[in-house]
Amino acid sequence: MSKTADFIKSRKGASILLASATLVSSIFISSNLSAVKVIDGDKARTVVSTKSATPVQIINQAGFALSGNDAYSISSIDTVKAIKIFHTFDFTVVDGGEKKTVSAVDGTVGEALTNAGVELPDDDDVISVSLDAEVEEDMTVKIDRVKYITDKTTKTVKYKTVTKNDSTLASGKTKVSVQGVNGSKEVTTVKKYVNGKLVDTKKTEKVTKKAVDEVVLKGTKQAKKTTSSKSNSSSKATVDSSSKTITVNGKTISYKKVLTGSGTAYTAPAGAKTSTGKVAREGLVAVNPNIIPYGTKLYITTTDGSWTYGYAVAADTGGALRSGSALVDLYYSSESKCRQFGRRQVKVYILG
Repeated sequence: MSKTADFIKSRKGASILLASATLVSSIFISSNLSAVKVIDGDKARTVVSTKSATPVQIINQAGFALSGNDAYSISSIDTVKAIKIFHTFDFTVVDGGEKKTVSAVDGTVGEALTNAGVELPDDDDVISVSLDAEVEEDMTVKIDRVKYITDKTTKTVKYKTVTKNDSTLASGKTKVSVQGVNGSKEVTTVKKYVNGKLVDTKKTEKVTKKAVDEVVLKGTKQAKKTTSSKSNSSSKATVDSSSKTITVNGKTISYKKVLTGSGTAYTAPAGAKTSTGKVAREGLVAVNPNIIPYGTKLYITTTDGSWTYGYAVAADTGGALRSGSALVDLYYSSESKCRQFGRRQVKVYILG
């Protein structure tokens, strides 16, 4: 023990002891300290700090400070620990017409909007700044929210009626040659809303079923004008309505009144008798006896003067006469004559 004490007291021993203590201290310090690079914008400082120091303590040690909502990130640069400071700032967002101020740190506009809880625009929306642009203090980002509403309905397309002349059809007659069929169309309406307000409406139509026009044939064939009369009269009459007279073949005959209505024609087998018991023949006609009493003498012609039956006597009747669908039914001796006459408007002069 005395030798050890003497050695320590000696100059050589003291030197060795001091060197050992310095080595131990140096090993302890190097294991507990580390170099940290602190970056604030374009400024950077490297400090040696204990490993137990917090990032805020290290930032303060480097002569920088955090305030408000400032943030930082920790990384490594060339094996040296690094702390990067991000200072918060305000910028303006006008979202769908609503203006508000939000806070951000360095980064893109898209990141800043997401961090602020603002919904990113979709493909239809319009934004004033690119989402990839760097966000800046006092920047204004405007987002117009665009929405399209589409409505589809089916509507009927009514057919048109086309009239065509037909020379094979009697004048005054019509015939439907093609039946009309309604079509349909799909109407699409697209309404554009910007920030909840209607700004544009577009309408398009698409025919889904083509309408078929109705074709109506209009007869242009003129009937041949013929004069048919019974044996006791073949001449047309000249009427003087002021004196109520008819002149036939130069002979003037008075009439009491004139009736106008529908005239038809009929025939009967030889020997057939009328309602009054007379054998049917031309010159005897069927009437409604409540309007024209049996035995009344008549003179009959068409209203347009194209056909004259002539003198006649009311001697027969029938269902059409009693129902009022015809004023007079003219007797002819053959079906061909009946067909020639057909149905025409007539004047029946009551002679007595």
